[in-house]
Amino acid sequence: MKAIIKADGEAGSLKVAEVKKPEAGPGEVLVRVKAAGLCNSDVSILNNKYKGRTPVPIPLIMGHEGAGEIADTGSDVKGLDIGDRVAMEAISGCGSCYQCKSGFKNLCNNWSHIGITRSGVFAEYISVPASQVHKIADNVSFSQAAILEPLGLVVRSLEQSRPMVGETVAILGPGSLGIMHAMAYRAAGAGKIIIIGTGKDKKRLEIAGSLGADHTINIDEADYIKSVSDITGGRGADIVVECTNSPKATEMTFEIAAARGRIVLFGLYPKACFDQVKLLRNKITVYGDVGQVSSQFMQAIRWLETGKIEAGKIITRTFSLDQAQDAFKAARECDLIKIVFEI
Repeated sequence: MKAIIKADGEAGSLKVAEVKKPEAGPGEVLVRVKAAGLCNSDVSILNNKYKGRTPVPIPLIMGHEGAGEIADTGSDVKGLDIGDRVAMEAISGCGSCYQCKSGFKNLCNNWSHIGITRSGVFAEYISVPASQVHKIADNVSFSQAAILEPLGLVVRSLEQSRPMVGETVAILGPGSLGIMHAMAYRAAGAGKIIIIGTGKDKKRLEIAGSLGADHTINIDEADYIKSVSDITGGRGADIVVECTNSPKATEMTFEIAAARGRIVLFGLYPKACFDQVKLLRNKITVYGDVGQVSSQFMQAIRWLETGKIEAGKIITRTFSLDQAQDAFKAARECDLIKIVFEI
């Protein structure tokens, strides 16, 4: 079968290759992949910049956001049949540690992650544990379903920050994750949504304005602290979500958060500075997390099935597996939101 692989330890070693088609083992299903989302983590893995719990095995079939049809089932699989339309969770835990037994497989020290610790979805077929596979309704396209993994992270943000109707939300980063947050907080009743970016994000900021943002701020052209203060009547943002993967953005979140505000951090970087006095005096709550649990992924499916979140609107380009080089090159450009491989 055809697959996109990181071929060796050299940064940028991307290849489209013929590899052995997997089989469904006991408790597993074989999925014929129909669509797969390209994530910034994939770009980081390709360029040897990914910071994970364990080293990435090389060579590796990349990709962890995928959907398709069940092509075969292994023994001991119940409730899933050949031909079912499905989406796949990326994470499985060891099943026996304290965190797994507590329902937090995303915090398992021995987790397995599609496209990071094991073969991913940038391929024609993938075998995965049946527990990671969920049926999707006919009204959800495979391309939309390929975005369920990051959308589940947005579910996690809303569960943590608990937005109230009418609150102001500021989002740092107008990429796919930032705009999905804007769409979700809008559906949850946010009063004002502010998306903040840089000069290179001009096109993305324009798109953000059409997909849920009430205000966009280019920090290269405007004082973002004053701008947020003016928009909120001097209070600051009730909820601030950092989706830029930049340590500078962490500092920025504390500068624009309101008293009793909530901050949600996504950036995977080793160190960042923030104003601890501001955190204490303004009673700010900060949330950090990684990955997601099954209930959040399943909630994301409901968002798509009900049409509350129209994820297809953020897909700005699609590619085939053979166009892998072009897709990864396009991912480095700042005028696109989400790239999906259609397989």
